[in-house]
Amino acid sequence: MLLITGLLTAMAPVLAEPSNAGARNFFTPTVGGDRLSFCVDSGTACGKPIADAWCRAVGFDKALNYRRDSTIINRPTVARYADTGGVCTGPQCESFRQIKCWRA
Repeated sequence: MLLITGLLTAMAPVLAEPSNAGARNFFTPTVGGDRLSFCVDSGTACGKPIADAWCRAVGFDKALNYRRDSTIINRPTVARYADTGGVCTGPQCESFRQIKCWRA
């Protein structure tokens, strides 16, 4: 998980501006200009850990909730893995539709 946080932190300046406090919705979150992959490159972690790391990278504490983009399943797409920075291309690539981040 440290690798995910490290990579996302390095990309934080291009991700989003943090809010002062409270919750903020991010629709179609991106990393390096590509959609954020729903899973890590190895497929061993999906969803919440990636959403939490992305929220921390953009200046929030954690993800309150998230949604997978099910509208693109079986359609060609591009998604960037948070842990390796690699790119997934093709209809098997899943990404986030929305992440709601929280900051105290």
